[in-house]
Amino acid sequence: MNDMRIRQFLATSAVCTLVGLVPASGAELVSIELLPSSRTLSGADATQRLLVVGRYTDGRKRDVTSSAHWSVSDPKILELDADAILSGRSDGEAEVKATVEGRQSTARFRVSDSAKKRPFSFAREIGGVLTRRGCNGASCHGGVKGKNGFKLSDNAEHPHEDYEWIVKGGVYQVLSAESGGPRTPRIDKDNPENSLLLLKPTMQVVHGGGVRFEKGSNDYKKILEWVRAGATYGEEQTADSRLAGLSIEPKLLLLKPGETHRLLVTGRQANGVEEDLSADVFYELEDTDIAEVSDSGLVRAKHPGEVTVLVRAAGRMSGFQIGVIGPKPDKYPEVAPTNFIDDHVFSKLRKFNFIPSEPSSDAEFLRRVCLDVTGTLPPPARVREFLSDNDPRKRDKLIDIFLDSPEYVDYWTYRFSDFLRVAIFALGNNSKWSQDYWEWIRASIAENKPYDQIARERIAAQGYSGPSRHFLPIAVIGPPPDTMMEETRVFMGRRFDCARCHDHPYENWTQDQFWGLTAFFGHVFRTGTSGRDSVIFDYPMGKEIAPDVVGPREMRILHPRTGEEMPPTLLDGTVLTHENQKSVRQELAEWMTAHPYFAEAAVNRIWSLFFPRGIVDPVDDFRSTNPATHPELLLALAEDFAANGYDLKRLIRLIVSSKTYQLSSMTNETNRADRTNYSHALPRTLDAEV
Repeated sequence: MNDMRIRQFLATSAVCTLVGLVPASGAELVSIELLPSSRTLSGADATQRLLVVGRYTDGRKRDVTSSAHWSVSDPKILELDADAILSGRSDGEAEVKATVEGRQSTARFRVSDSAKKRPFSFAREIGGVLTRRGCNGASCHGGVKGKNGFKLSDNAEHPHEDYEWIVKGGVYQVLSAESGGPRTPRIDKDNPENSLLLLKPTMQVVHGGGVRFEKGSNDYKKILEWVRAGATYGEEQTADSRLAGLSIEPKLLLLKPGETHRLLVTGRQANGVEEDLSADVFYELEDTDIAEVSDSGLVRAKHPGEVTVLVRAAGRMSGFQIGVIGPKPDKYPEVAPTNFIDDHVFSKLRKFNFIPSEPSSDAEFLRRVCLDVTGTLPPPARVREFLSDNDPRKRDKLIDIFLDSPEYVDYWTYRFSDFLRVAIFALGNNSKWSQDYWEWIRASIAENKPYDQIARERIAAQGYSGPSRHFLPIAVIGPPPDTMMEETRVFMGRRFDCARCHDHPYENWTQDQFWGLTAFFGHVFRTGTSGRDSVIFDYPMGKEIAPDVVGPREMRILHPRTGEEMPPTLLDGTVLTHENQKSVRQELAEWMTAHPYFAEAAVNRIWSLFFPRGIVDPVDDFRSTNPATHPELLLALAEDFAANGYDLKRLIRLIVSSKTYQLSSMTNETNRADRTNYSHALPRTLDAEV
């Protein structure tokens, strides 16, 4: 947005905010909350945005910051401006009190090093400008190859490389750390005003990205002063001072068309230090017909629907959802939940003014649950028996009968064979390998083996075991990168594919992380001739060339850009060695199944088999730009699954026993257009095998 559009947006939003303070429904203010409740302002230029959220009798929360009356316990320590921006004047502690319609909320702030100017950091200052203005996004210079010969790391993830491309120039190459062309610096130290880094984003010369900031703006001045001062890199970021995460308040924003709400974005460093980044991030919406966000983080709702907002800071990104709700029904029915699934689903339906459909009929439920649990239609005798039964617990009893049936074992063996990638071959010894793998899956389903044990046995498989056959979909072991990507998609729900050649353009996955994980599978080796006598194991001499079934194969995993050997490295940076007595794949399997990603990916995949979509969909594409429709439900399911021993039957019983699963497909006036909130059953295609 240019400055004129920002002024127009803020002027319009100010009117909407004032109107929105008095709810049209007549709801009364119950309480207010001042955010953040505490914070330390460190350094001469430290500031903190304040947000006051009001809770009303209709259950909704609204931004009431603009109507708050403020008081500061010690004005010598803290100063608050008209936009509710707090700054420190001298070291010490003081309280800020907000009052709205007689309701009060207090927050305490500490000011430290108020006279100490923060040392310049290229990563923080210049990287921050490039991120805030969208210059290093995936669709611009942060893309795989950059734009027009100028490459930046996505989200300023690699500030040293950014510094070199800006100060020295060069053409980025995907698989090489060397420049691929002539070096053209983007700054001019002799004539700083003529730096391309200033001329292009201000459109003083032609720029495909348009105006990113105005000449004379704060961002323009920051870059100009940096070049005039010699364009040094400045302070190095330590591991503790790097941005570790972003938190956004509110986490779920519900507005009516025309209402506005300020956002509060907090950056958390690895050492725990927090700072306000609300005006220093880039906000990006996937659908501006539903809502829009100003550069300063003011949301304005436009039309009913849900939209994801991507928030990018230098070195980190996150996302959250905005819901714009329709008219409230005259009377909302009370629906008693069966279990915590209904608590979460019905709570959101009420917030969005969707009335859930009526419960399914006995005949509808019987057909649905029989197909979903056993993959078959109920026989006529079962239908007559169920429909004539007056026992109020007959649905629960039916679920238990189906879960204990041989048809359940058959059907869920098929389901697991599908997503665990059992290969089928008509000819050759490979069919024996597939049979061994399939029999292991069937035995696991029949005994209701814990899902985490299934995963560990597959990831760390050795010797002649059935799960070891998945390493042999063809005559030779597959490429280690492909194996790693399959394991992480199946068991963690994440796609690392993009990071194979470059840092992921949308997520915080790096190329180093990709090849560090790949190294866990670089030593997987097969010996033997054919059939069941082929043994899978980790070749202990990782630095040598091992004889393979077809020919010599390089066992080391080399980084494609640097050429350096990559040791097996977990996502958190922990490096493992092949000298350990325990297999590195066993270590990986234990780490992966203990990671929070594992349980949430598992319950999301199982959930998707009973509904038209996953809570995150696609089920193997968890990312910040593809958030869960019901994040609290996903977390609750994952925690319950892990706490109960990764019991698959229990998870299935929990889902199909819920009122959410048992709702009718017949819609009402409020939920007819709903496709993502589970307010009614949606038609699903049957598997071809059914």
